[in-house]
Amino acid sequence: DEVLQILDETSEVIEYSHRLEQKSNELEIASNNLRKANEQLQELDRLKDDFLSTISHELRTPLTSIRSFGEILFDTPKIDQAQRKQFLSVIISESERLTRLINQILDLAKMEAGRMDWSMGNVEISESVEQALAAMDGLMKEEGIELHVTMPAVIPNVMADRDKLVQVVINLVS
Repeated sequence: DEVLQILDETSEVIEYSHRLEQKSNELEIASNNLRKANEQLQELDRLKDDFLSTISHELRTPLTSIRSFGEILFDTPKIDQAQRKQFLSVIISESERLTRLINQILDLAKMEAGRMDWSMGNVEISESVEQALAAMDGLMKEEGIELHVTMPAVIPNVMADRDKLVQVVINLVS
C-alpha cells in the first residue's frame, strides 16, 4: 500500500512538474512576444520622433521665408517697388506651399495606407530651383550665406510633382 501511495504521489509530482514546465514555456513565449512588441513600440517611437523632426523642418523653411520677407517689408517702408513685389511674391508662394504641406500632413492616413497622392505635371526645373532658392533667401541672408547658381540656358521640362521637387532642392541646399 505504501509503495502504491508513493507511486501515486510521485505521479502527481511528475504531473505537476509537467504542468509547471508547460506554464514556464508559455511564460517564456509570452515574454518573447512582449519583448518583440516592446521593440516594435520603441521603433515606432523612433519613427515618430523622426517624423516630427522632419515635419518641423519642412514647416520651418516656408515660415522662415515668410517671416524674413515680412520683417524686411515692415522694417523698410521705402523699399523699391520692384523688390517689394518680389518679396510679396515669395511670401504668397511660400504661404501656398505651407498650406500644401499642412494638407499633406493631414493626409497622413493616406500615406500610411500606401496611397500617396502625387500632383504630377509638366515642371520647368529652372523655375522650381528658383522658387526653392527664393524661399530660402531670407534664411540664407539671416545666416550670412551667399549662394550663386549657374544653370544651363535650356533645361528640358520633366513630369514631376512641383512641390516635392521644390522641397528636394530646399533639402539639398539646406
